Amino acid sequence: MCASMISESFDKIHFSKAVDEFRFRALEFEELLTSFRMVLKNPGEAISRAILIGPPGSGKSFVLQNFQQRIKNQRIIHPKSNILLRCLSVDCQNHSSSKSVVLEIIHQIDPFFYANLAESTTAELQYILADILLAKKEALIIIFDNIDTLVKKEPEEVNSLIYGFQRFSEGKGNEEPNLFSQILVAQDLEFLTELDQVIFRKIVTDVIPFEPYTPTQLYQLLKDEIKQNIRKKIAEETIWFIGLISKGNLHLAFELLHKAEILAQKKRSLSIVPEYIRMVNKTLTNFHVSKQTILELPVRQKLMLLTIARKFKRNSIAFIDFLELPGLFISLCEEYASLQEAKFFSEILLSLEEMALISKHVLGKDIFITMSDISAAELVRFLEHNLRNDRRDKPFFL
Repeated sequence: MCASMISESFDKIHFSKAVDEFRFRALEFEELLTSFRMVLKNPGEAISRAILIGPPGSGKSFVLQNFQQRIKNQRIIHPKSNILLRCLSVDCQNHSSSKSVVLEIIHQIDPFFYANLAESTTAELQYILADILLAKKEALIIIFDNIDTLVKKEPEEVNSLIYGFQRFSEGKGNEEPNLFSQILVAQDLEFLTELDQVIFRKIVTDVIPFEPYTPTQLYQLLKDEIKQNIRKKIAEETIWFIGLISKGNLHLAFELLHKAEILAQKKRSLSIVPEYIRMVNKTLTNFHVSKQTILELPVRQKLMLLTIARKFKRNSIAFIDFLELPGLFISLCEEYASLQEAKFFSEILLSLEEMALISKHVLGKDIFITMSDISAAELVRFLEHNLRNDRRDKPFFL
């Protein structure tokens, strides 16, 4: 599909006037504020807990960073007790134990604190943290990012970690403050099956889901990023291509964009082209198809791949109009004296889709083909060499 056609197709999509400051996550931010409204209003008087779930790159970290920064900027203090509210984040993925997590939280408040981790327990460190907070007259909202990774390592200790912070608000006297609120961040709710459900019955826990970004949203966010930080030229079609193959992951979309710009710089190119995106994407994804896999493909599948790869290589495009493909495939089958394979067009295309070598996208009445993980130039070179070698003992060798 040519650039003008793909642009016209996408132009039919309704766009918001501008990307808001929350990158399409204003609703999730408001839900988080609502979950902690009592804690934010009067630190030390209430306790809250929320669970944020969503796949990587769906905006969880962005919302939490804004939440943290606003608490810091507004300096929220209880009018009577003078307790200051703080919000700290710890990435559980970087820790092998719950007590290590608590020690990092302590170090964020008191960098000079020392404890022998081998000789300490999670509960002991939590009591030490509570004493520090009481002395400083502070209450915490703790963000446990990637809590699901820690649950996989030691579910029983995570039970103790969560309940340990919770019990400081249970059975206390009226004059004692509520010190700890929690935000648990994970990809899904599966980690809860490993934890004691009693912990989650005593405090209302709000679950805030984050959906993957849509290609339209990624397109707008990429446009914003390009305007601010990218010096190379990039076609509209290529921006759409990045948005589609990122599958809703904003982190991946930005990484593809920036690494493709670095590759363009190395190749002394003025533009970021789809071929650079394909080359970068192969290094960032768990691409399972090897050269040996392609060698073992039936001839008809090799011919279809070569048809698609040639089109991408020749025109430096990101999409092929589906309606163009049958004619191109027939021409290539004739070139390799394999015209009988052309009648299997639909079957071949479906098999390549199932192998994730190509993907088919429907937009309105338009259908277009993409190839995201393989360099078109490399594939053309490899397939042409292989197909020619296969035909050396055939009468129609070219």
